[in-house]
Amino acid sequence: MDLTAIVPGTQTAMPLHLFIVLVYGICCWLALAIIEPVMRSFAVEAGMSSWMFIAIPGLLAMLLAVLSYVRAATVVTTTEHSMSRALLIALLTWIAVTSMIAWLWCPLHNALRCYSNTLITTGIVGGGPLLIGAMVAGGLVAAVLKVRPAWINFDGRPRPIARELSPLSRPDAR
Repeated sequence: MDLTAIVPGTQTAMPLHLFIVLVYGICCWLALAIIEPVMRSFAVEAGMSSWMFIAIPGLLAMLLAVLSYVRAATVVTTTEHSMSRALLIALLTWIAVTSMIAWLWCPLHNALRCYSNTLITTGIVGGGPLLIGAMVAGGLVAAVLKVRPAWINFDGRPRPIARELSPLSRPDAR
């Protein structure tokens, strides 16, 4: 990254993928805050730290958001594209978290039946908030991809937020 081209006193625009990761992480954690008592009881029964049951779904949503929004600036052209990716992220996060809960909680001799019950239980309890959080995040990302604000970098190259002065308008050019 060449920092010499950036005008002193300006900030570099945020990369699009960093924005997407932050939006999905925050929305997932806000959704999990609604069902935090249930997640805490899962953690206590599994003998695991409760903060991990809150952190892991958000981190998974962030990872899946990065993977599903590859080349988002050119591929995701409509709100429907972003919302379908949001639905995919919500479903994959739910399945992954359920797999983690079932792996920690279920006895090995009854793993598939317990996984099925855990999938249904977590879908009923946490599916709604997680889906709403992912849809809100997908809507925000779709809005940003449509509006294309100056503080987000869409092409992957570092660029300053403020315009650089032309060589003729600089005071030392005269």
